[in-house]
Order: sequence, then structure tokens, then C-alpha cells
Amino acid sequence: KQVGVNMKTLENTTVKKSDSGKLPIIPGTYPAHVSGFDTAEYNDSIVFNITYKIAPEAKQLTVDKMVLEDGNLTQVTDSEGNKVTISASYMSGKEFRGQGVWLTPNPPQGQGWRNRKYQQVCENFGIIFEKTDDDETVLGEIEEADVVGKPAIVKLAREEYEKDGETRFAWKVFQVYPWKEGKQLSSDEMGADVPF
Repeated sequence: KQVGVNMKTLENTTVKKSDSGKLPIIPGTYPAHVSGFDTAEYNDSIVFNITYKIAPEAKQLTVDKMVLEDGNLTQVTDSEGNKVTISASYMSGKEFRGQGVWLTPNPPQGQGWRNRKYQQVCENFGIIFEKTDDDETVLGEIEEADVVGKPAIVKLAREEYEKDGETRFAWKVFQVYPWKEGKQLSSDEMGADVPF
């Protein structure tokens, strides 16, 4: 490597890997709103693919400052070896897909459990289903207008998968929790790309 011939060296002006301008995604739980909704049918079931946008309220959270080194997250420490933390505000506005949520209409006798995650996710969005006289929940099929803009706390993690013989990673929402203080956003507040 060639050093500049006539260059003046600035002794106290260095750039460390931890000074990188682009901060990596950090796994954890974040406030978010549903920003996208898509469905597909498989056999006798429907899968709901939901996208979440991290809310501006993420600025109230602190996360460990990390750098990406050779595909791995590495903790940034100060000169005394203490963990450095930063505001999670840079996560605001980032979008992540969730794992598919499955609904099996008319499940075979004894297989109602198949719809438990669907029920839980919907109820975590504040969607209330009717009950029978026997206190059984009667599920309905959600539509885009039912969920886009709904607040939720989402658990974000990295999923590892293999493609073309290479190990790759994708960030996904693995769990959805109620966000009691979160406000429902209108289509205007979610952005112009919401089709309702």
C-alpha cells in the first residue's frame, strides 16, 4: 500500500471500525406498526405475510453499539472495555417482514390448534373475535384494512438460511406482542404507498 508522498499525517485523526457511519441492525424488541400485508393460499390454508415498520418511538430505547465484522455482530467497547450504548433512533423507519401467520379455515376435528398463532397475533393487534355461548373463539379472516397501521412490539432476530451453497442471513420479525401505548396510524401517517 502506498502512503501519500506529500501528505501531512494527522496524529490524532483516526477512523476506527466502530466509527462506521452505517450502524448494523441489532436484534431485540422494538415498537412498530404494520406497514404491509400480503396473502397466499397453500392447500386448504392461507398464509398472511405481514411487514412491520419500526416506529419513531424507538428513539426512546438504547441498544448496544455494534459493528459488523466478517458477517458477525461485535460489541463496541470504550477505552476501559465498557460496552458502548446508543439510541435506537436509527432503526426508526426500517421495515421487516414477519414469519408467515397461518390460518386454516375448517380445520379437521381436533386440529384447531393450527390457528392458535393466528388468533394470538390478531389479538395482539387488538382485533377482537366473537365468542360462542360455549366461550369458543370464532375466527374471521383479516384483511389489509384490519391490520395496516396497527401498533405492535416486535421481536427482531436474524434468520440463517442457505442459498446457492452459501450461508445467508435475513432479518425477520419472529414474535408480535401488544403495544398498549401505541397509537393506530392512518393510511396518511403510514405513507402514500398504503392502498386504502
